[in-house]
Amino acid sequence: MPRALKFGKIVDDANPSQNLVEQVRVKIAKGLLKEGDRLPTEREFAEQLELSRNTVRKAMASLVQLGLVTVRKGASGGAFISLGGSQTIRTAMRDLYHLGGISSDELAEARLVLSQSVVRLACQRRTDADLVTLERNVANAEAAIARGDIASRMKINIDFYVLLGVASKNQVLTLLMDSVGQSLIQFVRSAGLLEPKDIMPVRHRIIECLRDRDQSGAVEAITTHLQTTKDLYTKPAARRAIKLPASADARG
Repeated sequence: MPRALKFGKIVDDANPSQNLVEQVRVKIAKGLLKEGDRLPTEREFAEQLELSRNTVRKAMASLVQLGLVTVRKGASGGAFISLGGSQTIRTAMRDLYHLGGISSDELAEARLVLSQSVVRLACQRRTDADLVTLERNVANAEAAIARGDIASRMKINIDFYVLLGVASKNQVLTLLMDSVGQSLIQFVRSAGLLEPKDIMPVRHRIIECLRDRDQSGAVEAITTHLQTTKDLYTKPAARRAIKLPASADARG
């Protein structure tokens, strides 16, 4: 935290923890707190603002839930400003899906529309470093396939689409790609992963299009793949999926 930055004493006795949350949010909005800045410790906040440590603890928990703060453990740990915010949106979208607020068809349609926009922008804006990262992702996927590591495959599959978002240089699209992908995890767990032959060739093709900055080729490749994927999952006669063991997980 910047040395000169101070927090005002709490005047709203009705909800002091929310008052502290709002102070942090305002300082972020004004640019006084930035990504990676360290907040005062629980004890320091309590002494500076004349609050109980329990009140400060409640405020920190709210900031973590909002995705504005990350708590790290250890000697160099503490509460740090984190502006990713993806966990909040990811959780909200996943809950909507699980509770029936949005359907798997709607998610699949959103994923297709997002992916088309993302690969088009990625072809224009990708860097050589983006290509290296995507190629590493594909290599990791192939290694996971070789050793039969289904949990890693699930995470790497989602990461591929997030990395496309990163290559598009649009943080909103990256966040949405991640959130939609995470929301589909439960569906994949019940339906199973597709066979590698239904996935890996198109990954190589998309990277090739990005390297050549071939927007139409990239859009065609990802459109065909996602539409075929939807057919494989929704039409029993066409399905070629690997059932997941109960232990398979895709956290991350």
